[in-house]
Amino acid sequence: MNWNEKIRKATTHISQNEGLIFEKSSAGKKAYKLPPLDVPDVDPAKLLGEQAREDLGHMPAVSEIEIIRHYTRLSTWNYAVDHGMYPLGSCTMKYNARVNEYVARLMGLAEAHPYQPERVSQGALLIQQMLRVQLMEITGMDAITLQPAAGAHGELTGILLIRAYLESKGNPRKKILIPDSAHGTNPATAATVGYTVENLKSNAAGMVDIASLEAQVNEDVAALMLTNPNTLGVFEQEIHKIAEVLHAKGACSIWTAPT
Repeated sequence: MNWNEKIRKATTHISQNEGLIFEKSSAGKKAYKLPPLDVPDVDPAKLLGEQAREDLGHMPAVSEIEIIRHYTRLSTWNYAVDHGMYPLGSCTMKYNARVNEYVARLMGLAEAHPYQPERVSQGALLIQQMLRVQLMEITGMDAITLQPAAGAHGELTGILLIRAYLESKGNPRKKILIPDSAHGTNPATAATVGYTVENLKSNAAGMVDIASLEAQVNEDVAALMLTNPNTLGVFEQEIHKIAEVLHAKGACSIWTAPT
């Protein structure tokens, strides 16, 4: 039985009936053509000795067009927003609109370097300032930081802010509550900051169980880390109640959606 016969799909796809690249191999084919040397030729064996190879070993011999078509067809096997929905609520499993992808690739943004002079970074800085102002208006916050470079980095920033806030009140507390439906980086983030992690069970609907939360929140709990939507793809419908339970006992809350 060859590779094609082993493939069984619920629906057929013309580009998914793709064999192994070795099945396309034929002696004498090459997928590259190097230009003539513009420096003196060197014998690799004289430089490398026994380490020099006389051939590439068991590698497929295919033409350039064959190798391009082969890997292009394989790429269509990847699950993507073009092929269906993403039920998971965290990590990279989110939909980025095409216009966002286009804007992120614009010359001035895509090619910006962290160490380039400020005089050539004014456009990017203006965009960041506009975003900060808009986020403050939406959230009602007094300040917004765009310093975190990723979702897990943002978690760390948030927990450090919570710790600093509680320390200013005289008690940084000891524990962070994390639901069993939260993103995997949450417990790692809490532990990195020095907190003890305590698991919070979900209810039958895959959301935070309010009764369990009320029973677990005490004077040692610094905050609850909540991924929303969670890793079950569910939006927490009782966020207001969750926040009220935490705030009533002096704890904080941090909503995360790591990228």
